[in-house]
Amino acid sequence: MMRDKADAGRHILFLTLPTHAHLRPTLGVARELIRRGHRVTYASYGPISETARAIGAEVVTYETSLGADFKLRSYTEDELGAYLLRGLTERIAATLGIERQMQDDRPDLIAYDFMVWPPGRALGRKWELPTVRLLPIFASNDAYSLEQAIIDLGDEPVLTDQAVAAEFHGLVTRFNAEYGLDASAAAGTGERSMVFLPRSFQPCGETFGDDHVFVGPCFEAEPADEGWRAAEGDLRPMVFVSLGTVVDQPEFFWICAEAFDGQPWRVVLAVLDALDEQQMVSFPDNFTVRRWVPYGAVLPYAAVFVSQAGMGGIMEAARSATPLVVIPYHHHPELRINANRITELGMGQQILPVDLTAERLRQAVLDVAGDPRAAEAMVKLRADIQAAGGVARAADVIEECLGMITYRSEQIGVVSSAHSGT
Repeated sequence: MMRDKADAGRHILFLTLPTHAHLRPTLGVARELIRRGHRVTYASYGPISETARAIGAEVVTYETSLGADFKLRSYTEDELGAYLLRGLTERIAATLGIERQMQDDRPDLIAYDFMVWPPGRALGRKWELPTVRLLPIFASNDAYSLEQAIIDLGDEPVLTDQAVAAEFHGLVTRFNAEYGLDASAAAGTGERSMVFLPRSFQPCGETFGDDHVFVGPCFEAEPADEGWRAAEGDLRPMVFVSLGTVVDQPEFFWICAEAFDGQPWRVVLAVLDALDEQQMVSFPDNFTVRRWVPYGAVLPYAAVFVSQAGMGGIMEAARSATPLVVIPYHHHPELRINANRITELGMGQQILPVDLTAERLRQAVLDVAGDPRAAEAMVKLRADIQAAGGVARAADVIEECLGMITYRSEQIGVVSSAHSGT
């Protein structure tokens, strides 16, 4: 990295959806920017904001219900319409709240999650600042559309209510007009997009140009072991099971109990709030049940990771080259898209929820644990993640957009301009 000595630290504003799945991919980047002497502010909400403060960032808060009750669930068309309208209304309101709080303390750059584009694009335009769009999911371009891939699944609710659609369109049109944005503002057209995936995992990854920078997942330091390494003499393989932070399926964990009771496996379950304390202590002896387990602490010792196919979990599994069995609960179509990509690349197996039984789950874990192709595919993905640059590369992208540096990748030995698309 080459930096002008005259450059002082800058002020970077992160706008993320107030959920762990969208905040956590950015924390390593923010911490690295702070280490480099920059000032970082998060615009966030409630308890999530404390996570940002813990890394040394400043926080401005705004009111929203989206983070408090965000659970993946099945929507009727009416419910979907109400949810979309509420989300857009709250993001527009957040724009005004953030603008008021930061009017006299403006940042030098805004890095915004694609789901909170209204304040990201609007304040960037009004304050004449560089912006970077953050994508913890698959990116889209002319060759690949995540939206179209979801439509092609054919089993998700589609908003066809003309009145609701007109109201939604009217809100977007009025907002764009107020801030001088064009109709493509939500798509992030014409600006850098930072994608927290390696290019090899992105469908049609080779078709994306310099406007999309595939930095890979931005992991922080490896967590402590916390006792997950097998005790001496315990040769049983481990299977780690988690449905992340937003999928609420308590019956799934009882299927796990049936699947692995009496099997020669150590089974670690992270159940979050799906079970009460009495239920948590009623599992078979070969089970360890916790509310939450940091993925990076346990996955290095797991032979298989059973998950809901969340992108963060997939990337954490790749960090330790742990093959996957995924159950993509259909309440969120992106999980199905992620699961399809896993099977396409040979990284594991998926079981649709409608097909899930204890026997099917047990057999899938046994098959994946013994499949050398799955292990090889995960090793390749891990290598691609390491080559993508991660935290250091992501911080460099921010500094490039601030006009501070020309990027030098010591990992892959390439010097590039400020428009590198590595």
